[in-house]
Amino acid sequence: MRGFFDKWHPAVIVIIAGTLFTRAAFFMTMPFLAIYLYTEKGIDPATVGIIIGVSALTGTLGGFFGGYLSDRIGRLPVMTVAIFTWSAVFAGFAVADHVWHFFLLNMLNGLCRSWFEPISRALLADVTTKQNRLRVFNARYFAINVGAAIGPVIGTHLGTASSTQAFYITAAAYLLYGLVIISTLTRYSSELKGGEERKFSVKSALTVLSKDKVLAFFLAGNTIVMMSQSQMDTTLAQYIGNAPQFENGVKLFAYLVVANAATVLLLQFPVTNYIKRWEPMNALRFGSIAFSLSFLGFGLSANAVFLVISMVVLTVGEIIVFVMSDVLLDDLAPDHMRGTYFGAMSFRSIGFSAGPWIGGLLLSTFGFHHGFYVFGCLTLISLLSLPFFQYGEIVRKNTAANHSVST
Repeated sequence: MRGFFDKWHPAVIVIIAGTLFTRAAFFMTMPFLAIYLYTEKGIDPATVGIIIGVSALTGTLGGFFGGYLSDRIGRLPVMTVAIFTWSAVFAGFAVADHVWHFFLLNMLNGLCRSWFEPISRALLADVTTKQNRLRVFNARYFAINVGAAIGPVIGTHLGTASSTQAFYITAAAYLLYGLVIISTLTRYSSELKGGEERKFSVKSALTVLSKDKVLAFFLAGNTIVMMSQSQMDTTLAQYIGNAPQFENGVKLFAYLVVANAATVLLLQFPVTNYIKRWEPMNALRFGSIAFSLSFLGFGLSANAVFLVISMVVLTVGEIIVFVMSDVLLDDLAPDHMRGTYFGAMSFRSIGFSAGPWIGGLLLSTFGFHHGFYVFGCLTLISLLSLPFFQYGEIVRKNTAANHSVST
């Protein structure tokens, strides 16, 4: 343990430990929100999809501006504002009663997440050597999934699908995390200022991003992947919770979320150790195929065993996409614009916003009795990401070749 604390910067330890703690609290509540809105508040599936998806919509532009601000004024001030506001949002979910309440709260939820998450990843990269960043990103993703394994079980026992008690607990967890960030990381504030030593305007930041063709292809492909990944907490949750062929669907979905997290705990390091030898775009293509196969499996599954197998396949895709996305962005970003680049990843949230709405429309069109048609359509959508990653890799190789010739 002493060797661990000596090896990593204190900021890394605080962020990773806090990520585990708050994600456990997060997964006590948010995976059940779609079920709660449908069963307890009587909101129709399409509207539920819009409510869930709006968080990603607000995060689309919010992530860029949050990352830009962290490069200008420092990581710590932006992170602390986001985390305390986030805590208030979860408390708000506990007392909300009308559709517009949930709509507004989930908008703020997406905004806080789009500020805090990319900036915390940029901060991890700031204080870690390049050769160790894959390990740190792995550790953070591992912490997320430990929390994801614990949270749904607690949420099930607390009856989150029909109760608001867990929202108060989640609010308290985020409040505590914010206090720890302030008390611990302020002593290292001089090391956590991002790129403010090189001032640049929003216009110049957008100009740099717009000229990066590899980033453009990556974001386009990732937007479609996020459209697919968003189905887990919305379309899949509603389908498993209400489809007639599944008994006690809410409990079954909770176990699927646990299976997702447990698979990460078992396979994350073997999978990432294997794919780190691949070009990032090629790894992302493989992850997209895994998403597509998992959706096909969900549509064909009639019992818990096949659902779990499909979830394992989806999880392998998640491992590849999320870890390799951070690695690719870190490679592309200039040091003084790391926060901006990680913030730009929030543009992919367009997919995370549109995904629940599309899934809700499919459920409303085909109903809970016809999962094959719902998830068959989602399978085809997921495959649309492949050409973007293919062209992105071609551009990346050509750029590298031109650079080597010119030097």
